[in-house]
Amino acid sequence: MQDQSTDHTPATPVPAATVMLLRDGADGLEVFMVTRHPAMWFSSALVYPGGKLDSSDTDPRLIKLCRGTSGLATDQMALRICAIRETFEESGILLARERDSDAIVNGDRGAQLEQRYRARIHAGEISLYDMAAAENLTLADDHLVPFAHWITPKEFPRRFDTHFYL
Repeated sequence: MQDQSTDHTPATPVPAATVMLLRDGADGLEVFMVTRHPAMWFSSALVYPGGKLDSSDTDPRLIKLCRGTSGLATDQMALRICAIRETFEESGILLARERDSDAIVNGDRGAQLEQRYRARIHAGEISLYDMAAAENLTLADDHLVPFAHWITPKEFPRRFDTHFYL
C-alpha cells in the first residue's frame, strides 16, 4: 500500500533572472561567468550571475530609476532589476549610469561602488535603491536584451522560473 501522506505536488517555480554578459574578444565572443560559492547549491559550478527575485526588486522608487523600458509590466521591470542587483551582488559588475550620463559606470567608479555597497546590499542591510539614490544613479535595464525563459522541470525539488538576459 502506498503512503498517502506524502505530497508529490511539484514545487512552485521561484521567479529569477540571470545575465549573460557578452563582449567581443580577440578570438571571438567572450561570455562572463562566476564560480558559485562552495557552500551554495550547485557549489563550485561555473554559472552566469543571477538569482531569485527579491521583494526590493519591485520597489516603485527603483522602477522609476530605470531607463528606456517604459511600457513594460511591473513584473518584467522587477525581473530586470533583479538581474542587475544579482549581477552586482555576485560579481561586482554594476549595470548603471550616472543620472546625467548615457555611459555605463566605468571600471574605477564601479570598483568604488562595489567596495562601498556590494556586501551591504548582499547582506540586506541596504537596498539597490538606497545605493542608486545616494550615488545619483539610474539602472541600465535598457541594455538587457531578453534571450531565454526557462522553468525548472517539475521533477526537481527546487524550481526556478528564470528569465535570461544578454
